[in-house]
Amino acid sequence: MDGDRTSPLDLSLQVGALSRDGGRIDFSASPAECARVAAALGIESVASLRADLVARPFRKDGARVTGRLHAVVVQKSVVTLDPVKQTIDEPFEATFVRGGRRAVDPSIDAAGEIFVDPEADDPPETFSGDRIDLGERLFEALTLALDPYPRRPGEGYGGQPVEQATPEQDDGGEISPFAALAKISRSRGDGED
Repeated sequence: MDGDRTSPLDLSLQVGALSRDGGRIDFSASPAECARVAAALGIESVASLRADLVARPFRKDGARVTGRLHAVVVQKSVVTLDPVKQTIDEPFEATFVRGGRRAVDPSIDAAGEIFVDPEADDPPETFSGDRIDLGERLFEALTLALDPYPRRPGEGYGGQPVEQATPEQDDGGEISPFAALAKISRSRGDGED
């Protein structure tokens, strides 16, 4: 790894070497990389981490990378602090354009307001030189895929098992979000007389 690298994963893509049809990238993290990822994320361990990707040219001098990210990680349960295994299988998509190029043309109305479509694809990321640090982007995708509150199935707080919630119905037979509150109120004797 070079001194500028911030990602615990060592994977880069040389944009100039991409053929017109693109190419496959099959990446498997080494045990040392898995250990660095676990340390960077503050989790127990990363048992495996791999990505099955396809890189294609994008516009004149960019790249679009798509595929799947697969990982098996172990985190501490937020309830018992016991190890909890999580299997991750997420789609991966990233688009890159050379820095200095205008990546997106925002829609600007006459008043100067910019309209952003929250459902639209993410704008392309920029890079400089001829290499893209895919390791950083994979690390970012893994971070977002982690369960922020890991716990075993059925594990509740305070040592109590999680009860399966059933939708409450109002008197008309329809599911009501307030039916559970009414039930609590009736059990306390706070209901209307």
